[in-house]
Amino acid sequence: MFPTPLLNTSTPRDGGPLPQNGQITLDRPVKDVQGCDFFSDRRLVCDADQGRVFQVDLDRALDGRQVGGKVTDVLKLPKISKCSGAYEAEGVDYDPRTRTLRASMLSPGLCKGATVVFSYHWEHD
Repeated sequence: MFPTPLLNTSTPRDGGPLPQNGQITLDRPVKDVQGCDFFSDRRLVCDADQGRVFQVDLDRALDGRQVGGKVTDVLKLPKISKCSGAYEAEGVDYDPRTRTLRASMLSPGLCKGATVVFSYHWEHD
């Protein structure tokens, strides 16, 4: 994890290296993660290529030190395209006001310019 430049006054305004702000050690490997968003101070939802959406439950809230995280698969996004090939995840976003999870996926092959956005009403404990 790295602090956000421009929005965080402790980061260099003119660029340059950012100090690591913490580390999440997962209980199992994940590949090709494209994005994560926080549900709460101890839960993230992430997506990876090929349409895999999973959550990470943290041992404790982030505090700048290393923390463990348990990975749980929660859903596979539908693959909707006239083209064949590898799909690429584009990221996730969770809106706590509406409890809406949005996940987007780039279509494969010749359809690569088409991004499909899936929306789910998402409850969490």
